[in-house]
Amino acid sequence: MSYPEQPPSPQEPYGQQPYGQAPQGQQPYGQAPYGQPGFGQPTPPPAKTGNGLGLAALIIGVVSLIGAFIPFVNFVSGFLAFVGLVLGIIALFLKNKSKGLAIAGTVLSLIAMILSIILAITYTAGFAGAVSEGIKTAQAESSAEADRDVTVVYEVTGTSAASSITYMTFTDGNSGTEQANDQALPFTKEFTIKAGGTFDYSSFYVMAMNGADDAGDISCKITVDGKVLAENTSTGAYASASCSASSMDLNE
Repeated sequence: MSYPEQPPSPQEPYGQQPYGQAPQGQQPYGQAPYGQPGFGQPTPPPAKTGNGLGLAALIIGVVSLIGAFIPFVNFVSGFLAFVGLVLGIIALFLKNKSKGLAIAGTVLSLIAMILSIILAITYTAGFAGAVSEGIKTAQAESSAEADRDVTVVYEVTGTSAASSITYMTFTDGNSGTEQANDQALPFTKEFTIKAGGTFDYSSFYVMAMNGADDAGDISCKITVDGKVLAENTSTGAYASASCSASSMDLNE
């Protein structure tokens, strides 16, 4: 009994892969090479980089914090700290940026701004108090000086038996003139005024003149608070000697 011949089984050529398998050395469709993300797989997030604004906020915060303790400089450091605070807040919201510097700069700037405001108020109040105390002290000294009595002396000396003497005083905004005729010498006029006063200025004047029969000397002198401010001498009939001074001469 004979059997029908079977067809020979197909054989793949040498070096070819079986049907349905990818060639050797190649990856099936949809798969990525080894070590690389495949199609449809999630991409890893990008690495965070430095934060320039955060660094700037940190530097400004440090400088502002130092300036907060220096009188009058803290007015500027307060504004500078506000700038650092704004930069630090902006740096916190930047994507893919490190937050450490931004947080440190924001905190330091905020502390520096608060300290600058507090210390500026404290220093200003202290300075104003010192100025006010100095003004009160100066006013008290001025008041004490204004209440001090000062002695003024007009003197006329010589050999005249009938001299003519005129003296004028301006003090505390008031002036007065007096005259003595046929006055025998020596002549002295002494009075007291208040130092300072409304206008804090005084002036003094005295003039003496010989008579027709007087041929000798005639002299005048003004003494204020024990100090001779002016003196003069003249000789002969009708000769006159005049002296003038002011409270400003006491400081010379």
